Formats: sequence, C-alpha cells, structure tokens
Amino acid sequence: MYLFRYNNHSQINFMPKNIITLFLFLLSFIQSIAQNEFNLDPAVGSRFSVTDKVWPTNVGEAGVCLWNDDKLAAFTVTIDDNNEQNIPFWKNMISKYGFHFTWFVITEADPQYNVQNWSAYNELANMGSQIDGHDDRNWYNTPTGGEVNPSDADYLSRLQATKSKINTELASSNNNCLTYSYPYGEGNETEARKLFIGIRGTQGVLNQANTVNYLDVNSVSNVHVYGNNTNRDKYILPLLDKVNTLYGTNYYRGWGSTHFHGVDAADETSTDEFLQYLANKTDLWVASFTEVAQYSQSFATHNLNVDQVTANEVKFTLTDNMLDAAFYFPLSVKVRIDNSWVNVSAVQNGASVDAQVITHNGNKYALIKAVPDLGQVTISGVSDSDPAEIMPVLEDKAIIEGETLKVGFSAQTNGSDAIAFTVANLPSFATFSDHGDNTGEIEFNPVLSDRGDYQDITVIADNGRSITSASFLLSVSPDSGGQATTQYEIMPNGDGIISDVANLAQGATNPWTSGNSIDGTQVLKLGQSASTGAAYTTNAIIPFQLPVRPVGKTVVSANLKVNIAYIRHWVSSDIDLYGLPFNSSNAISPNNFYDGAYTASSMSVIGIQDAYIVRDVSGSEPVGTEIFTDREVNSNDTGDTALAAYINAQYDAGAVAGDYIFLRLSIDATSGSVGAHYYGISDESTAEAPTLSLEIENVLSVDHSKKSDLKIYPNPVNGGSLTLVSKSFNSGEVSLDIYTLSGALAHHEVIKRSTSGSRFVTQLNLNPGLYILKLNNGTDSQTQKLIIQ
Repeated sequence: MYLFRYNNHSQINFMPKNIITLFLFLLSFIQSIAQNEFNLDPAVGSRFSVTDKVWPTNVGEAGVCLWNDDKLAAFTVTIDDNNEQNIPFWKNMISKYGFHFTWFVITEADPQYNVQNWSAYNELANMGSQIDGHDDRNWYNTPTGGEVNPSDADYLSRLQATKSKINTELASSNNNCLTYSYPYGEGNETEARKLFIGIRGTQGVLNQANTVNYLDVNSVSNVHVYGNNTNRDKYILPLLDKVNTLYGTNYYRGWGSTHFHGVDAADETSTDEFLQYLANKTDLWVASFTEVAQYSQSFATHNLNVDQVTANEVKFTLTDNMLDAAFYFPLSVKVRIDNSWVNVSAVQNGASVDAQVITHNGNKYALIKAVPDLGQVTISGVSDSDPAEIMPVLEDKAIIEGETLKVGFSAQTNGSDAIAFTVANLPSFATFSDHGDNTGEIEFNPVLSDRGDYQDITVIADNGRSITSASFLLSVSPDSGGQATTQYEIMPNGDGIISDVANLAQGATNPWTSGNSIDGTQVLKLGQSASTGAAYTTNAIIPFQLPVRPVGKTVVSANLKVNIAYIRHWVSSDIDLYGLPFNSSNAISPNNFYDGAYTASSMSVIGIQDAYIVRDVSGSEPVGTEIFTDREVNSNDTGDTALAAYINAQYDAGAVAGDYIFLRLSIDATSGSVGAHYYGISDESTAEAPTLSLEIENVLSVDHSKKSDLKIYPNPVNGGSLTLVSKSFNSGEVSLDIYTLSGALAHHEVIKRSTSGSRFVTQLNLNPGLYILKLNNGTDSQTQKLIIQ
C-alpha cells in the first residue's frame, strides 16, 4: 500500500515584494503547524485506502510502504504491571527471536507495586525493547459507589510524574517514554494525549490500518491468543489475508496487539510457542508499541516527492505532519531501480541510511529507510559491467487449445557466470524448467478452457550480481478444426442496454418515455438543463466482451444486429452507430451518452455508421402514435467495414480477450427536438438480443508471429517531427497510418520507395493524446503506441 503525492511548483512573478514576504511567512507558519501533530484524532472515515503491496513500474518511481520492511501487517507484544520476576524469561525470548517488546510499568502507586529494579529495565531497553507508562487504577469511565476521579490537572500531573520517572531512570539508554497503557482499559483521553503519541486499551479485537484510534488502541489479552494454533490463527490470520475474519470483520494489513501480565512455567512454554508462531509469519512486523505508533502515524500523514532520476542516482524528499521530536522512526520507501544495478547505497542529511535491493517479477527495487523531515535522500547505484544476455529474443507466441508449445532460452555473460532462471506471470497450464546449465524452457499445454491472451510472461536471468528479463505475450486460440478463421456470435454483457425486459412494455416503467435511465442515472443531453424533461438522451450503449484475437491476426469481418421492439414519434430522426474506447469493466459513464448530428470521429469516439436505423418516411403511420415495428436491423456493408476497423483498433490499442467494447446508438434528429423521439430494442434476456458477429483469423502455425523491429522517436512527440526506423520496410510502398484510440484515422501518408530505406522522418500535426501508429506494406504490418504532447 502506498500513497503518492505530487507537488506542482510555479513561479510567483506578479506580487509586490512585501506581499510575497507575508505570503511566505504565512505559508511557513501553516506548514509548521501541520508538521507538529503529536497524535492523530480518531479517524472519521478512512485516512487512506488499504491495498496489497504496490510495485512501482518505471525506474525512479517510489512509494512508502504501509509497514516497516514492506511487511503485510504489524503486531505488538506488551507486558503490563512490571512483573520483574519474568524479565529473565523475556530476555531469553528477545535473544531467541529478536523481537522488540514493550513494558508498561507502574511508578506512581503504593511502593510495593512500583518498579523495584530499574537496572533490569535498562538492560531490556538496551536490548531494543521499550519501557513506557502504566499505573494502578486511577480513572473510571463510569464512576460508581464511592469512586471519585481526580481532576484533569491531578490526572495529568500523575501521568507527567510517570513519564518523568521512566525517562530519568532510563537516561543511560535510548528509551523515550512516548506511549501509555490505560489501567483496566480506562483513562482520560483528553489529558493523556497531551503526553503520549499512542495509548493502548484492552478492547479484544484488532485494528484496521487506516482507522486506528491512537487514543485507545485495541489489544487482546494473551490468554485468548497464545495457547494453541487455532486461537493464534483466529487473531493473526485476519491481518495477513483477505479471507479470515475476527467476529465477522477482516483486518487485512492491520495492526494487532496483545498484552501479558505474569507468566508461570507453563505459560512460558505457551509463550515461546506463540512467539515461534509469530516468527514463522515472515510477512508480519513484530515491533514495540512505540515503533508501530510512530510508523503508522507518519505513514498516514506522509508526503513523498521524487526529485531527480538519473542513470546512477535517484533523489527523493520525504515529509510528514507529525512532531519531529516524537516521530523519528524511519519509513520504508520502495524505489524502482534499474535491473542492471549491482548494489545500492543511500544517504540522508549526510549520513548513510539502510538500503537493500529486493526483486519482484523480474524487476529490482531498493528498500530505503528514511526519516521524514530529515532532508533529501540520495540513492546511488552501480551498474553491472557484465549482465546476463537472454537468447534468443523472446518473441510473442500463439498456440491453439490442445496443442503443446515449448519455448527454450539460454543466457550468458562474458565472464561465463552461472545463471539462475526464474519466471513470472506464468499461466496455470505452463511448466517451467531451469536445466542448471544456463538454459531453461517453458512448456505450454492449454486445454479447451484456456483461450485468451496471457501478457508479460517473463523470463528472469540472475548472474549473482544483477538481473535481466525478457517478456512476451502468448495468445491461445480456440481449436477451429484447421479453418482460417473463427466466427463468434457475442451477446451483450452488462447493464447499459435496457436492464429489465419489462421495460420494453409501454407505460410508466418504460425509461424511454421519460428520458433514458441507465442504472437509475438520468443523463442530460449536452447543453440542456434538468428542468427540461424532453432533454434527456434517448440512446443506448451496448457492452460486448471481446474474444481472443491471436498475435498478428485481425478481425476480418463484423456485423451488429439489433431488434427494434418499438419506436415512438418516429417521423424525423435516424439513429447513428458509434464505437467507444474499450475498458476492462463493462461499467458505463453518463459522459458517454450523446444525441445529435452524426460525427465521423473524435479523440474519444469513432463514428461507425451514419443512419444505422433509418426513419420511416413513408407517412404510413400518423404522427404521435406508438409504432411497434418489431424488426431486425443489421449494420450495412459500409458499417461492417468500419465496425471491423474499430474493433481492430481497440485490440491494437491494448485491448485483450475479456475486455469490453461499447457500441452506442444515438438519436440524430434532422429537425425538431431530439428528446421527443424514443425507441426500444430487445435486451439480452430475449431471443432477439443484440448480437455482435465477428470473424477473426486463426493461428494456423505457432511460428506465424514476427517480432516487430519498428522504432519510433522521440516518443512522446513534442514539436511534430517523428523518425521511424524499420528494416522490415526498406523497399516498396509503405502506408503510415495513425489512429486515435477509438479507431479514427488521424494521419495517413504513403512512404515511397525513393524516400523509405530503413529510416523515415515525417511531420505530424495532431492534437495531444495517445495514438496507435501502424506501418503496412500489404503483406506485413507493425504497430506501436505513440504519444503526442
């Protein structure tokens, strides 16, 4: 889980100097207040979103880990009421497991209850444990029968005495009394928070990471959690997975705490077993109560800015809103680094900080320990002079269901290092083998249910210093019995079309008679107000889920068929057909609706067929009556060609099997009010459901795919000039076509033999955005994404 924040810096050049000075003073004052929080107020809603671990994609990108060392969750073990007789046992546990425990000790009660041997607590502090404040019962949330609470001033004074006593007696150690434990779980939060950054209670549940109440942190008595694995699983697993719950609630990535008192001989055995259980949960951060309180509040208020990225350095600045004197525990910052880096070092404010290299799915990351507000961090890396080279080039592959495909590879260095292979993103029907001789192999055996596109299958080669990786895409096509193409009849998959077949009936429930209602959201026509009832749009958007299109193959034909259930006021309007950009979800946005004259294309939508449904001009039906046509409408030849081109453009833009395309039917009035014309089409629950018919080329051999050697630069384009290099198109006429993501042709030119060669320079005049560039010589084509700035 990470929070990313980016600051935009602009120059102030229009204010008088005295105004600028005042502005900067006020800004500095505001920032100083914001960066002096001693503890956070109880959460109102979530402080942030909890996610799985996040792995930045591009070199130089960074994020702060939710917990120290990028662990999944945190856990604290605390001991109440001194119990000095058990300190030798706990010291053995510290030495055995390396955990940091927390003692909440009594100092201001009757003498026999106070700490007797401060030297023992100094030893614990020097071993990494934390000594913090506790008391005998000095507050009652609901006083009864003779119980009288002290005044706020007396209560605060006693807590101040506790804190002062601990810090005085432990002055020779690094201990700083920053947290407190309410005796019997009851205390005066208003006064206690003036002295402590976090306060532990006794409510026997876990804590959600984004809603921790730092004035009363939940903690489970050890007798409930430590005795056997069933109880341990009950309280620990809800922190580490999304499945297990505690009393019906999942606490994935949260904070758990337990509190001990005295332990006898039998308890020591159970405690040892419990600590071993925690040690086996390698994704659990076991730390002191103070450390977790510091880390989690700094994380909740942090700001991270990546300042500079070069070939050998990454610089970032980390701040938080907490008081620096109390919040100095470093946060773990994960930074994507170049895979060629052999090692890393990091410096903050002139001092070295902990830095380690980790790998994930064939990529390298630096895990840096940085203290918020302590200055810029510089990460330095040294590149490997002899990285492993993976051979041959791993091209995209295609296979038919039921067949076997073997992909072999090897790697070597100039120094003949031993190479270890791993893989990432393998489909379930793949088997990987590292032969141990610098060669390896992946065998794919897809069965009938495995059709689809499998992206970023990655081979990772590690020479012991650095890693290199190569990725490819595998397309698995259905077995078509040797046919050149596969035909698909696809029904709608979503609720953009009429969601209830009852809506086809005429009457008050029919959304078309009072404005189209999609998922209960009425969508206004552009430029109209909600007070104009007739201004609601009357178009439909139909989601279709894409099938697999093998690598290097195309949709060769397409047709859309709908059944018109009824038409009302059908005297002056046609209905046009459009295609919208693909999406991994079939959710439809109100912004996608449109009524109006046919538009051939734009950056976000492609016109497919003007007048897909043509108005009735026969005059056979009187104006104002309901016309139930119950007729089938198909896209015509022109529409079919444009529809296939639109769908191919979606694949070229990155759509894969399982993504959705959206076909929109929009009212196009030649006169009068658009909103006065309503129609209904049969939905997916009927036999006359809309149908998208596709014919897609099949994989007839596993070697048909050719790796693209097309290179384009600069990309992004800034200024209009674009250079293309491809040895595959060094003779003959080559078409250069650039499409919008919706499939609209935005640029076309023919590269003649006399000007082609392997390098070609052209000048573009396109609006900023993302495009698809395609070269085609009639027998071969290559495609790249293109960004215009």
